[in-house]
Amino acid sequence: MRFETDTKLITCILPKGKALLMQQALVDEKSIHDGNFHFGRGVGRGSHIQDIGIGEQEEREILEVIVPAEQADELFHFMFFTAEMDEAHGGLIYVTSMVRSTTMTLPEITEEK
Repeated sequence: MRFETDTKLITCILPKGKALLMQQALVDEKSIHDGNFHFGRGVGRGSHIQDIGIGEQEEREILEVIVPAEQADELFHFMFFTAEMDEAHGGLIYVTSMVRSTTMTLPEITEEK
């Protein structure tokens, strides 16, 4: 195990169906394979019933990626526009400083004859 101390966590909260596409774009265009993707559910306030004070349950996808600190701004910009977060209801993105993260690597596997 190798510890990293100069990393940032980029978290994207996206509409359902967008996180896997974003994760694939990170792999294809930025060679970033370190991501964690899970689901959440919450109450949105942008529905037609907001006037009566209750929100609508919506499923969201959450993509978290730990990146080197020096690449955080570039990757934030890439993720923001690739996932179309500049559009209405496009999602939310934020960056968190990490005290320490652990680099996990898979062992070398040799083919047996």
